[in-house]
Order: sequence, then C-alpha cells, then structure tokens
Amino acid sequence: DAFDPASGRLIKESVMSQQLYDGLKQQGVPFNTDFDHLSRGEKIKCIGNVLGIQKCLDPDETYELTTDNMLKILAIHMRFRCGIPVIIMGETGCGKTRLVKFLCELQKSGVDKENMKLVKVHGGSTSDMIYAKVREAESMAATNKDNKDGFNSVLFFDEANTTEAICSIKEVLCDKTVKGHTLAPDCGLHIIAACNPYRKHTEEM
Repeated sequence: DAFDPASGRLIKESVMSQQLYDGLKQQGVPFNTDFDHLSRGEKIKCIGNVLGIQKCLDPDETYELTTDNMLKILAIHMRFRCGIPVIIMGETGCGKTRLVKFLCELQKSGVDKENMKLVKVHGGSTSDMIYAKVREAESMAATNKDNKDGFNSVLFFDEANTTEAICSIKEVLCDKTVKGHTLAPDCGLHIIAACNPYRKHTEEM
C-alpha cells in the first residue's frame, strides 16, 4: 500500500505485488525515505539518479530543494519521457521559471552550454514569432544532443495564455508540428508552456 509519509494517510491500496517490492528492496531501492530530512547532497544525488545523470552537480545552492519542488521536477521529467504535454499554471512570481531553469541546469551537469530557451509571450506575439523561436530551439537542441555529454534542451513559453496566437503554441506543444511539418525527431527538444490562472470577472467588470 502507498501511504503519505507526512500524514500517514493511505493514498492507494496494492500499488505493487510483494514479489516486486522484495525485488526492488534487494536492488537497493529505498522505501519510506523522509526526503525533507536528507542532506542537500543526498537530495541532489536522488534526483540525479531519476534523471539518469551520472555526474550530478548542484547548479544553484540558493534554490530550496523542498519535497514539493522535487515532486514537480519529477512530474515534468516523467511527462517528457511519456511524451505528454507539460503545462505549468501558477501566479506571477511563484517560481515556475526558476523551477524549469533548475531542472535544465541539473541536466547539463556543469557543461558550459545553453539548454533552455525562454520565450516571454505577450499580447503582441504572433504565430510567426513563435514558430521562429521553435526553429531556433531545435537548432540549439540538436547541437546539445550531438555534444559528447548529449543532454536534452527545453523551450519554455512563459505566460503562454497572453497571446491570441495560442493556437500556434498548442500546435507545437501538443501536435509537435510547425505549420504542419513535424519537429526534428530525436533532437532532444522538450517544450513547456506556463500560464497564469484565469480570473472570473465580477459583475462590475
């Protein structure tokens, strides 16, 4: 059974068989670890193991590695692996961009290369501008993938819901095409969109 380590609340019954549990334990997979009580180095090592990084360096010592932040990073990574579109929603200044930047810095493990392209979307952003940024990111990703360390890259559309050309972001994010043409396969480019929550207008507005 799966329990919430903080509250002890039952999350889901029978998440794995006893045979699988015993096998994972023999392989050294830790269970019931209290992440908040691990040292920063141990936290970095844990996240590096999941991301498949051999030499995992701490890219930003000022970034707080809370359980919540780590779960968000893992959720983004698993969606990348499964090909599921990633959309982050949160108020301005809640740490969306910094979270993605930390993930990107982790992946390149100290290599002096850019692997995150940040696109600040606004009301004047057009489809052609968005498509141009995608092509630039494709080129960057291909270069990083051909690097001897071979790491992935991220194209991050911030405040994606502020433009009328949001259909173009949807095409790139969900359909993985640009004007109907498929993005370069296996170039290591992942796309994330961030948006601010919608607010319901009052009667006066």
